[in-house]
Amino acid sequence: MTTINASKRPKGSGTRWAYDTIRGKILSLDFAPGQALDEQELLASLGLSRTPIREALIQLAAEGLVEMLPNRGAKVARIDLDGVREFFEALDANQRMVTRWAALRHTDAAMLVIDQERRRFEQTVANADLPGMMDTNLAFHEAIAAACGNQHVAKSYTQLLAFGLRLSHISLAYEEPSTDRQSTHQKEIVKDHLQMQQFLIERDADGAEESARHHTDRFKARVMDFLGTNLAERMKF
Repeated sequence: MTTINASKRPKGSGTRWAYDTIRGKILSLDFAPGQALDEQELLASLGLSRTPIREALIQLAAEGLVEMLPNRGAKVARIDLDGVREFFEALDANQRMVTRWAALRHTDAAMLVIDQERRRFEQTVANADLPGMMDTNLAFHEAIAAACGNQHVAKSYTQLLAFGLRLSHISLAYEEPSTDRQSTHQKEIVKDHLQMQQFLIERDADGAEESARHHTDRFKARVMDFLGTNLAERMKF
């Protein structure tokens, strides 16, 4: 299991620290789909007692990132590629909904956060920081969700984003780094984010929803292109 630096844990926040750390490892694929989560190893690496770790695992299970096994601990939820179509169907509906509602309901304070996260993403693109791009892209969309005015819808949407982030990591794992294609894709995402933010500022609900749909289609095309690639063609036996 990947080593975790327990010295970074804020005092008095055991469950939250465990949740954030394990979730981050799952989303980045440091904890692979289907991998067993040994509680004894988590106890040692996180420097926590069993209770906060167990509470964190239960919370992650409720979000679909962990599977709790009767009398056998827990494991990272597998990515069911057969369910990718349903995922994109749900993402499309939820992303359009939260972005439309954010255009109608956002506050000035919420827009400041959205703008901050958009700029952070652009900086990671400029720095060619792939892990940073993943984190800041997620934060940008979570900021839009927080501005939609419905915490239940926002929660459902952020869970879909977490699944999508795992798909992104899988496709990137098999993509050659620093390709022109990858750079072009990143620049297009920057443009998408800027357009989405502009529609939000203008409170243009129709424009915001359409930009969200387009953004989902771009992600879907990228993932489906990966799924349609025959990796064996590049191998020698």
